[in-house]
Amino acid sequence: MKIKLTLILLTATLSVFAQADPTSTPTSTTEESYQIPDLIEFFNSYTTLSEEEEELSTLNSSFLTSHSSLPLDSIPDSLYIACADYHPITTSQRVTSRFGIRGSRFHFGIDIGVPYGDTIRSPFSGTVRLATYQRGGYGRYIIISHDNGLESVMAHFSRTLVKEGQKISAGQAIGLAGSTGRSTGSHLHLEFRLFGNQFNPEKLIDFNTFSINTQEDGNYLMTIADTYSHRPQLEEMKRAAYHRIRSGDTLSHIAKRYGTTVSRLCALNRLKKTSILQIGQKIRYR
Repeated sequence: MKIKLTLILLTATLSVFAQADPTSTPTSTTEESYQIPDLIEFFNSYTTLSEEEEELSTLNSSFLTSHSSLPLDSIPDSLYIACADYHPITTSQRVTSRFGIRGSRFHFGIDIGVPYGDTIRSPFSGTVRLATYQRGGYGRYIIISHDNGLESVMAHFSRTLVKEGQKISAGQAIGLAGSTGRSTGSHLHLEFRLFGNQFNPEKLIDFNTFSINTQEDGNYLMTIADTYSHRPQLEEMKRAAYHRIRSGDTLSHIAKRYGTTVSRLCALNRLKKTSILQIGQKIRYR
């Protein structure tokens, strides 16, 4: 509750800032869009916490850094992300797997087919928050907290070229493409996050032209409605339920057990009524 009240105060305060500072960069034609640096600067200067609000003291230094996690409902409906220093991450234009539902799970990034050993570069300046290895998942991966408030996650490197805590510039080489972790071939897994919330990288970058989807002032307009238009899909997946196929199971048996129809099972799982079920296979019934 205190965090929510603080953010309401932030909204009102930034509106005053926008009117009082004639030297500030215009961010919108309305008062509802803010720059990430403005948010961070405000909280860095927030020094009027009472003793009862001692648990909020971290706002002064780290609450609104790019690796903080905030629910989407706790941030403004629109934000401008400074992207003037953007540099293409790779020269490959081949997106092999897109953001969204992938079978029974959600793919929170995109996969770009990149030849083994090709150089991967940082899209923006920032600081390497994590450079490590995850067996069976990301493999060798890097998380960068960017100066513009975004965070990028890049994975499956054959080799990483930066270390945790290292300051890096946009376009700097950070690693070589590979196929480590859960991977079926050389590619780059790419995620973008805002306050811990992943969004589709193709909302920000056009991988056909290597250009960034910004307005004339070099800013990307992040809106909850558009940038996070996948929220209904996530809510649907939360309601999803699955049955694991055992010996003797058929679509009709599964449909009867869970009070649904064979047609519904086929639609949910992209199956045909004649599809052969495999033992261990997961079938969504809701």
